[in-house]
Amino acid sequence: MEKLLEGKFILITGGGRGIGRAIALEFAKNGANIAIAALEQDELDSTIKEIEKFGGECFSICVDLSTLEGLKTCASIYFDNFEKCDILVANAAMSLYSSVVDYPLEKAQQLFNLNIMGYYGLVKLILPQMIEQGGGNIILTSSIEGNVTFGPKKIPYAISKAGVTAMGKCLHTEVGALNVQVNVLMPASIQTKMIADNIKLGQVYPIKEMYSGYPGLITPEQVAPVYVFLASDLSKRHYKGKTLNLWLLFELLPILQNEIRGKDYKIKILRSDIKNKLKKDVYEFFRQNEELVDFMLKYGSK
Repeated sequence: MEKLLEGKFILITGGGRGIGRAIALEFAKNGANIAIAALEQDELDSTIKEIEKFGGECFSICVDLSTLEGLKTCASIYFDNFEKCDILVANAAMSLYSSVVDYPLEKAQQLFNLNIMGYYGLVKLILPQMIEQGGGNIILTSSIEGNVTFGPKKIPYAISKAGVTAMGKCLHTEVGALNVQVNVLMPASIQTKMIADNIKLGQVYPIKEMYSGYPGLITPEQVAPVYVFLASDLSKRHYKGKTLNLWLLFELLPILQNEIRGKDYKIKILRSDIKNKLKKDVYEFFRQNEELVDFMLKYGSK
């Protein structure tokens, strides 16, 4: 398989488990040099052990990204080890399924510190080097919650993720002309510890009234190739300032896989042939993201 991130230097937050861990391993398979940051050293150690199998440089940064000191320490340690940052994946987040009445203010403050300031602060600290080196790539993990779905008992989380999406859109207008690529991903119903904890507290996944065709909980490993695509040169032409709803992508992919059944295809012909079988929003996602869809259909088979 072609290594799409050969020689790239990358920082991933929340890299100890869940989506962040899956991203780190998929990036490592593609030849990247990786730093992962998170709060739990044992989780970081486990991920680093797996990354090392692929041969690239890697190290971990154990910090609390909900604090200014932690953010500054993270950036400092990163640049002590890597001279440049080609790609920043801001992914670390927390959630709590609780009503406004029962939600402790201290927990809400911690969530906003990590889910909003943890993104903004690290971007601010990494961005000057990206600009100095002539460009870079920033990928922000948001969520459909607060952007597409608006349910109860997740209000602080939804607020924070709406903020991340707004940040990505605004940041693109500010640094796009400086050759810094910015995109936002909105996952949903991913099999992570955060989701498992919320299910125990009563949250139901997926929200079927919003997307009846959605296949249910999917794994971080299924999502990670989307990050590979956005981090690679394959995305450079058309993926700037985009916000991608992954509910729609993972509703679309099984339909297309069933349609092609392993046969050769032309993506534009496939889109035309299957148009009448797709819901309007799913088709529109396909139309706007042919390159990503084509990549996802082929990536696992290479």
